[in-house]
Amino acid sequence: MKKMNKVFYAVATILQIILLAGVYIVNYFTRKRMGMLRYVIYKNGVFENTYPIQQLQYICIILLTILTILVLMFYVKNKSKLSKKLMNRNIFMLVLTSIYIGFNLLYSTEDFRAFYFMSLMFGVAALIQTIKVFFSTFVYKSKN
Repeated sequence: MKKMNKVFYAVATILQIILLAGVYIVNYFTRKRMGMLRYVIYKNGVFENTYPIQQLQYICIILLTILTILVLMFYVKNKSKLSKKLMNRNIFMLVLTSIYIGFNLLYSTEDFRAFYFMSLMFGVAALIQTIKVFFSTFVYKSKN
């Protein structure tokens, strides 16, 4: 079971790294390549016409914030039983969640053409980190 936890953690971490690198790559190629810019502008129009983007953004912000607060409360409640390593994971979870919320509230497609793609990648990376912290807290708690 311990090996399965390490595999899950490693896969989740690699996925987060890929997503965060993807944010940079999408933004870079949207600014540097006309074909990517045209595709992103087309997809922005499709997203805005198909989905209620503003409502979805606020719902995702609220859900991620609530989930982060619940995980932090679970961590603080069981802090005496947990390893010191989890503090760094919690801090990184707060940083990723703050980046996601700040990015969604401060920027739009006028500032970053690839805003919807970047927002999705930031959100998924923050969600993965929150899940990792929750499972790490649960596993460390059950070991002690």
